[in-house]
Amino acid sequence: MTIRLVSGPPRLTGTAPELPPHDRSRFRAAAHHARRLYPGCVGELLHRELLAYAEFGHRFDREALMPRLAGEILACPIREADGHQPGA
Repeated sequence: MTIRLVSGPPRLTGTAPELPPHDRSRFRAAAHHARRLYPGCVGELLHRELLAYAEFGHRFDREALMPRLAGEILACPIREADGHQPGA
């Protein structure tokens, strides 16, 4: 009988590309904007997802959904409670 030692999975080298700082900042800005734009659970969910994407999720995104979402959120102005746009 031969005993074979089984090694574990290959070691991770940590070579995944990082998100550039200006892109990471853009996603964080979109996260905070989403929370103001959509108060409540929807805004909180968008906020958390965009922050997670900024930290490590960009490595798993194949369809580029989050960059499109960030663009849409940042393009939406925040409306005041009385219906007037800020600065108008």
